[in-house]
Amino acid sequence: MLIGADELDRPIASAMVGYDGHRGWLYYLAVDTQWRGRGYGRALVERAETLLIERGCPKLMLMVRQGQPSLERYYHQLGFSDSETVTLGKRLIRDE
Repeated sequence: MLIGADELDRPIASAMVGYDGHRGWLYYLAVDTQWRGRGYGRALVERAETLLIERGCPKLMLMVRQGQPSLERYYHQLGFSDSETVTLGKRLIRDE
């Protein structure tokens, strides 16, 4: 699902939300720099939570790259906590 917010007919915030039947995922939450600090990110997270709860989803996950302490603080303020997991990845297409 793609969710978003707009002002003056211009998109200013968006996020992708997925549910695999076991857990929900929040991807690519972004708010235009001019509109940050006004609650749009929080509103999108809350909307994602509502949509997932409506589908019976028990848990919402997201990933933050290491070295992003401001993002970690932001998500902690929204009720997220560190999880005891290791994320593994595999490049399928080489970066150019």
